[in-house]
Amino acid sequence: MEINVNDTGIPHGVSVLASQLPNPALVIESVLLKFSGSEFTYLTGLVLLATWRKALSAGIDVRLDDSLCIESTQRFLTNTGFREIIETGHETPATQYRIGKIPLRPITNQFAREATVNEIISIFDEYAGQVTNMEPFRVLISELCENVLAHSEFVSPGYVCARVIGTKAEIAIADSGIGIEQSYMSGTNEQIKERIQNGTSALELAIDGLNSSKPKPLPGTLRSYYGFGLLIARRLVEENRGQMYLLSGPETLQIDRYGRRQTQLPKPWLGTFIGLILDLANPLPLERIYEEAVEEYIGPEQVTKTTAQIVAVTVDKLQQEVRVASVSEFEAPKGSIQQIEAASAPVKSLELRHYGTELLTRDAGTAIRADLAGYLAAGYRVRVVLDGVSDMTPSVADEAFAKLADVLGHNSFEGKVEFVGGSSIAQRLIKFVIQTRRGRRG
Repeated sequence: MEINVNDTGIPHGVSVLASQLPNPALVIESVLLKFSGSEFTYLTGLVLLATWRKALSAGIDVRLDDSLCIESTQRFLTNTGFREIIETGHETPATQYRIGKIPLRPITNQFAREATVNEIISIFDEYAGQVTNMEPFRVLISELCENVLAHSEFVSPGYVCARVIGTKAEIAIADSGIGIEQSYMSGTNEQIKERIQNGTSALELAIDGLNSSKPKPLPGTLRSYYGFGLLIARRLVEENRGQMYLLSGPETLQIDRYGRRQTQLPKPWLGTFIGLILDLANPLPLERIYEEAVEEYIGPEQVTKTTAQIVAVTVDKLQQEVRVASVSEFEAPKGSIQQIEAASAPVKSLELRHYGTELLTRDAGTAIRADLAGYLAAGYRVRVVLDGVSDMTPSVADEAFAKLADVLGHNSFEGKVEFVGGSSIAQRLIKFVIQTRRGRRG
């Protein structure tokens, strides 16, 4: 099979490429990527090709033909690590590249994600001196890279790249997971499934509605997915007067300060591609966006659980939830949540800085949730201390606090857990994720 690579730019080039690439599950013997010498090769489009290549079954021969390209483009394909990925299926060790650029980096695990995010933030900080606050940029990129791991379900890596030109930052992220639409359709939110079946765009839902593909955890598990990344990314891009391009399944969506443009692909892409252009000289109002999201998207609060429902959530159930999260068990008294909610319960402090000053991955959130659940089950009221934490993503806050509030009942959780210290943005973030789960689900 031969694929002509004539354009790797966003949005047109990436859309054409996604429509040409064969499904990784197809039985094919070989693929030839033939680059044209007439078009400029953009690094952002190479992210899509690298992600597709790594999703192919072992034994498929993939070759790169750049004979028509000029010498500088041939060197570019090599220096970015692209040639190695395509022809061998492996990444080369990280090497120094041009100033202001991060070449292709795989997102295979939490460590790789953290290292890549730090690398991207470093070039933002070094080559765009106008940036006065890196926290919103770090949260934005961390959240999107975290979604790569969630969507790919650790089957094959996603890829990310970035570069800075003047005050403009370009970022591209891709995964080869099931995609946004199929994530919704395989979830438990029947209202969302019905809306998609009736023609509503899955991408529009993802960036607008704070809608979870799995609003309720399956019995005996906390493993529901609640995607905040695209909503927050969309609002930050709009406030930044930047651009955002989404490609997933059968559709694409382009967002900028002037509006949205949606198109359909001739052939669906089994995964998700996100391209961002940000103005580093324009601050990102993350705190205001958290506050806005709570007020605008939550809507009227749902009726809280009855006392009988709260009593039904026993300590044994809480222990089961923590075991499912793959965290060590804890000792807890027998009885119901009523015992935990006694007004005279002793107070235990849980200092988040002990889990890291930058809390950016769901793994960190899982560890926090397990310890918090353990203290509650042992009969404590808990004071969560936010001092010393510089960055926290919505995914971490959701994993640590909002999921546990769902299990215990929000009234019970709010009566037994207090958040103190830290920045106002951290306080607003936690309120945002807890109230989102409590409020509008579909």
